[in-house]
Amino acid sequence: MNPATDPDYGNPIPRFVQFTSPVSTDDAVDRSSPVALPLNLIALITQWIDDSASLASLCRTCRLLYYMTLPQLYQRVALRSYADIRYVNGRPEGYGGGSPFVMALNGLMTQSHTASLVEDFRVWGAWREEGHESFAKGRVPDNSMMLAILMRSATDKMAKLRTFSWELDCKPLKTLYQGLATHVTLTNLTLRFPGSRVPRPSVMIPPMKSLRVFKATDIDPLCYPDDISMLLLGSPMLRDLRLHFSPRMRREAEPTLSLSTYFGRCAKANYSIPCTHFAMQNWFGPMDMFSMQMCRSVTFLDTFGGIGSGGNAQNVYVDDTWKDLPPVASQHVELLRRSDAGVTNMYFVGAKTPKLEGAAPHPTSPITPGDSPPADEEMSRLGQEYLHVLTRQHGQSLRRLLLREEWPLTPDEVGDLARYMPDLEQLGLAIGAESSAVLRLLAPYWPKLIAIRLLHSEVLAEHMRTVSHEDRMAALGANLWQAGVEKLQWIGFGDVVYRVGKAYQHIIEDGTWEWRREVTWASKADVQHIEVWGLDNLDISADPIAPFSP
Repeated sequence: MNPATDPDYGNPIPRFVQFTSPVSTDDAVDRSSPVALPLNLIALITQWIDDSASLASLCRTCRLLYYMTLPQLYQRVALRSYADIRYVNGRPEGYGGGSPFVMALNGLMTQSHTASLVEDFRVWGAWREEGHESFAKGRVPDNSMMLAILMRSATDKMAKLRTFSWELDCKPLKTLYQGLATHVTLTNLTLRFPGSRVPRPSVMIPPMKSLRVFKATDIDPLCYPDDISMLLLGSPMLRDLRLHFSPRMRREAEPTLSLSTYFGRCAKANYSIPCTHFAMQNWFGPMDMFSMQMCRSVTFLDTFGGIGSGGNAQNVYVDDTWKDLPPVASQHVELLRRSDAGVTNMYFVGAKTPKLEGAAPHPTSPITPGDSPPADEEMSRLGQEYLHVLTRQHGQSLRRLLLREEWPLTPDEVGDLARYMPDLEQLGLAIGAESSAVLRLLAPYWPKLIAIRLLHSEVLAEHMRTVSHEDRMAALGANLWQAGVEKLQWIGFGDVVYRVGKAYQHIIEDGTWEWRREVTWASKADVQHIEVWGLDNLDISADPIAPFSP
């Protein structure tokens, strides 16, 4: 090293290191500035910021924070497309250029250093497809093709892409699927198929070797969905599979599909999909190809049975009994009866299906009431079938159980729960008039119980109307201590939730004292981590709260 030619000779810190080191070399620098902090502390601080606006502001403060927060800012990118032009202060969004959606795609496509930071990419909203007449002539409209090219160019530069969600109201094209298949990092794929019946080319989705989670929503055979059978056959790492069908099929009781459409290639190749979680919603058809051997978690929403004679069907028939099916059918009972593996968690969702807008009222059926059993009797019979198979065949393995409010249990049925299910940790049930005292007596036989939820019933409604919250909490505190239920933490009375705390000494009016448990009010948000509350919904995207091993 020559002192005459090297300006850094004799300097303990080289100049190029001074410009990048977080440690200041100038004594006049303010020690409260972020430059004075080590990089690992700055990284720990910024990782707790999940607001995009705050991250963008940090990127504009100084060069150091720009490089530290930029990867976090572009880690999750969600772009929404609007069907109409939106105005801000009298000017359209994207004034002087394209729409914000297209300009964002252009930025991801042209700035490779930005796209390389994206790990979670989602596009959603309404895309204005021009030239639908081109579909009828066997050609894809130009703006749809240009969208596919932009998406392919942008995703090809996302070297760290792990999750991709297509939720636009148009379909992806083959060129995008081919690009996604080349990503060795892609593990999560969500596809939302359009609900319009415009003729479109149907694409066979190629296999994706690293895919672990796949979700397809709004599948409708009349709307030209893409073929997912090859994807299911050629994705050996798939562990989570969720299929959501259009509510129209359920509403109109249209059994136009067979599971062989999706699993036929797997059956022909004698291949069993190694998924540990399977979910299906709004399916109307035979369940002839479904196996529970590999699954550890299964979700069925509006899958067994039908909408019943009081639904919102739009087809008018003289005899409508062909689709008068109960909300829960006996096929599910048979599925549980044939299962060799012990069921550990069972949740019967009690959330009501929202009324579909624009659905015509169901016509009055001319069939007399004597031709079929009443709905209440049918539901009661199904409830007894479920209780029998769950208690006798799966009782020893059950840990969490949520029943339906249409099944108020008798004292004998509550006794069967305590007898055959000794390891219950969470329980949701409706009780009859005679079962309230029996439930209090049998509670000590569930030593692991941490949450119990009493569903809506006539008995509960009368109790809530006649007993105040203060008296109820006082009675619960005394009864819980006497029952010796030490692990119980949550109690639900309909929509009211109580938190059970530690024991304390309560002074009575005569000067004596007794032991009680603390009972306080709680909100539903406080119990969303408890499955008998958190999984009581009609969202197929809801994950099992206790995650399963891959």
